[in-house]
Amino acid sequence: MASALTSTSTSGASLVAKDGKIHACYKAKGKGKGSLRVVRSAKVKCPKKWKKVSWYASGPAGPQGEAGSPGGNGETGTNGSSGVNGTPATATVVKGLENKVTELLGKVTSLETILNGINNQQLKEAIGAVADVKALESVVGSLCSQSSALTSQLNSVESALGGLKLNAVLTTLGGLLETPSLPGPLSSFSCPS
Repeated sequence: MASALTSTSTSGASLVAKDGKIHACYKAKGKGKGSLRVVRSAKVKCPKKWKKVSWYASGPAGPQGEAGSPGGNGETGTNGSSGVNGTPATATVVKGLENKVTELLGKVTSLETILNGINNQQLKEAIGAVADVKALESVVGSLCSQSSALTSQLNSVESALGGLKLNAVLTTLGGLLETPSLPGPLSSFSCPS
């Protein structure tokens, strides 16, 4: 019987017909009596000495069973480990943040008061003036830096020539060239801040 069911189910056909039953033919007499062959539907005719049989693939729901007795109490669990200590002074941190927010709100209100009545064109002009001042400061800073380097180099040249006693050497040569006296060292240069 199992081989008939297995061969039918492996062929890909469903054992259950559209009416929800499984239909089969079984051999009622002769050699092989009791053999069972599953067929596709109730319309299939069984060979001689075979009889039709069918049964529902799933029966009706049975009555609800009796309620089981309550289970016993489970074992007591072990205590968990202590948690990590929280960071202290959370209230202090919150208060500090509140103070910063209040300070920022005060600055925004102050800025709104300053900008009250200023139109867009005036604001653009003010921004342009600031940009021009920044560009000028950059140029002045560059010139100042170059002047400082030039002062340092001139002082190095004066120091080197002064050590040679150039006037005395030229006078020894017969006074052919008259050289002006060398200037003294320049005072140190500092850029305005």
